[in-house]
Amino acid sequence: MISLAAEAARCMRCGNCRAVCPVCEITRRENDSARGRLLRIRHALAADRWAARDREALSRCLLCGRCTEVCHVHVETPRAVQAAKAASGAAAGLTDFAAEYLLGDGGRLETATRRWRRFAAWLGRATPDDSGLRLRFSLPYAEAGRWLPKPPAISYLEKNTGRAARGREKIAIFAGCGAGRLFAGVGEALDRVLAKYDLVAAVPEQSCCGLPAWGIGADRAAKTAAANWVEAFRAEEYDAILTPCASCAAHLQKMGKVSLTGSTGSLGHDEDEATFAADAARLAAKVEDVFAWLARREPQFDLEGQRVAVHLPCHARRGVRDGTAVLQVLARSGAEIVQLPDEIDRRCCGMGGSFGARHPDLSREIARPKIEAMLAAKPDAIVSNCTGCLVQLRDGVGDNLGVPVRHAIELLG
Repeated sequence: MISLAAEAARCMRCGNCRAVCPVCEITRRENDSARGRLLRIRHALAADRWAARDREALSRCLLCGRCTEVCHVHVETPRAVQAAKAASGAAAGLTDFAAEYLLGDGGRLETATRRWRRFAAWLGRATPDDSGLRLRFSLPYAEAGRWLPKPPAISYLEKNTGRAARGREKIAIFAGCGAGRLFAGVGEALDRVLAKYDLVAAVPEQSCCGLPAWGIGADRAAKTAAANWVEAFRAEEYDAILTPCASCAAHLQKMGKVSLTGSTGSLGHDEDEATFAADAARLAAKVEDVFAWLARREPQFDLEGQRVAVHLPCHARRGVRDGTAVLQVLARSGAEIVQLPDEIDRRCCGMGGSFGARHPDLSREIARPKIEAMLAAKPDAIVSNCTGCLVQLRDGVGDNLGVPVRHAIELLG
């Protein structure tokens, strides 16, 4: 675990973080820079009191990691901010309980998805856009006029959970919440890609990786999700566990950095903590971003003549083993990758999980320069390999510009 006080104290207040922070670039507020948040954390710890304004400042961090890249002493601000959220009780009480109840159990998550699907269909019929009834169902993200994905008639996990692996390699898929329950075409495209290598991947029953809960400081919920993930995937011995979401891959590969102390109790039985931790580490080593896995194999895809603008997620740049492999796979398959100016190319899309929901207007403002630059290049498609980023990019591009926004695996499959 990170020592919050020690990590915050390492900040030299040089100001390098201000120049690269997507939030501070927009607001120009010191509290929206990494050094500003770290100073606020130090003051709260010294006073042994967390104020509402502290929790608000912490919520305005994207956890993108740009600040760590330019920090002379490599302060891990995203981890410090997450730890401060947990310490300050940002997700205490009902939020933590709800996240634990929902995200830690695949069956509950699937049930919630189905109910949301029915509710979304009913709400679309019952409340036209000009109806005042719409305000009864106000959500920060939706009320800002943001695009939300239309739930599929049947999710990828509903269709495929329980499938066994077949082929010369024993592969499993962790679909994640986005590909597993919202973007059904992503998992289906991944199946077609694996079929080119004569492989069928196993799809164990699964819930969430725990990243959304971890990001809001709901540590108990994150531990429960992690414990259930380990339980689901250790039942079989797989050669690799592939995920199409870079954010899920980053979280699972770094599971050792997320405190799992006490997680075994979430499974409803006692277990030696060392045994559980060993299984977690073994499985984390098998988790691969699907493009990192593909990059080691001969390409069997023809993207000749396609101009593609690629948004590389922050987690892929800074958290995933071989996280930039998506660029290599697309280029080796014949795609022409649009070259953006470096300062634009490295930008966060502004989604940042709960950040996009809590601060939707600021989130959209952060995304605008990159989306405008990609559209100006007139690509055949805009792609990413994070389902959270897909939500943000599709919202920014809109429905009438003629440029599809797709998961990169959909180009291959």
